[in-house]
Amino acid sequence: MLTLPILIAALAHPGPAPSPAAADVFALRASKVHIGNGQVVEGGVLVIEDGVVRAVGEAAPEGVTVTDVDGEIAPGFIAMRDATGAGSENNETTRKFTPTADISLAFDAKHPAWAHLVSQGITTVVMTPGASRVAGGLDAIVSPALGEVVKRKAALHLGMSSRSLSSFTEPTSYAGLFGHLEKHFADASEGSPFAEAKAGSLRVMMEAYTKSEVARAIHFATGHGLNGAIVGAPEAGEQVELLKSAKLGVVFEPLVAGAAGDVVDSSIALRKAGVPFAFASDASSRGAAAMRMTAAACMRGGLDAHAALAAMTKSAADMLGVSSTHGTLEAGKVADFVVWSGAPTELTSHASHVYAGGKLVHQTHR
Repeated sequence: MLTLPILIAALAHPGPAPSPAAADVFALRASKVHIGNGQVVEGGVLVIEDGVVRAVGEAAPEGVTVTDVDGEIAPGFIAMRDATGAGSENNETTRKFTPTADISLAFDAKHPAWAHLVSQGITTVVMTPGASRVAGGLDAIVSPALGEVVKRKAALHLGMSSRSLSSFTEPTSYAGLFGHLEKHFADASEGSPFAEAKAGSLRVMMEAYTKSEVARAIHFATGHGLNGAIVGAPEAGEQVELLKSAKLGVVFEPLVAGAAGDVVDSSIALRKAGVPFAFASDASSRGAAAMRMTAAACMRGGLDAHAALAAMTKSAADMLGVSSTHGTLEAGKVADFVVWSGAPTELTSHASHVYAGGKLVHQTHR
């Protein structure tokens, strides 16, 4: 049975989107269904059953009622770095090495700011520690719409930039920073985050920004067999071959007004070279729409729309190791998706309906 608020909304604004509260199986037809891997189904039908994608095609299975929606459907966006609602819990000011810190414990599912991210089509977020630490802890993947932790211990977060240096707490120099890191990796005991990262069973997210910082991070990752991504790296397009050889991805920070076009140029260069990249949101400091705006800026600079969408969906999921459940609208995956008023990568579009785990979690009327 439909809840009273949803029933009232449906009567006042006919057309889109039943809630799965009405049935375990439901189907939506849109002008386009973007799978997230570059494939688009024109006039596509998305079938959801028990919170997961059952099928995507041109028709629904026999016996399943199809509801037409006004707009285009795409996978929910994945924001690669955020600390919304964490307060000071994701930052330690006196110690540079807290590798076992579980950032999922800083997830405040009831924080009101999450609603702003969801309204921008973001259904999955990677919570990370602050950049001031060298080994800040273990990133967590969360679903702000459902108030759930999707994956604890998603990646070991390492600071390899000037943001991790201090004049009063070691390390105070790049040499000291990497000296400390070398020692921690060399002395890593079995089961520790450092040991798991060396063994390849735990991804790493390495904060590095200037070209020299990125080169140091790549060299360190290659020497220790680490897999994961560089966070920052606005000039990554000039280091494509290094990134390809190390099999590392890149997570770009949100652009600020008037910023240089390094990220735009780099996104195009990485796309051409086949190096995966994604975008951070940093919503607490840049605003909930910052990630979409960065992707749109890259498109204005020449990045194709499929690559921009993949950076916020499939590529992000691949980078995090959750592509079996998230990132694209394919059978068996979690039903995180958005009904957009137009193309999902265009800033003129808005998210009219957002679903997480097959549940309607946001609805906008304009």
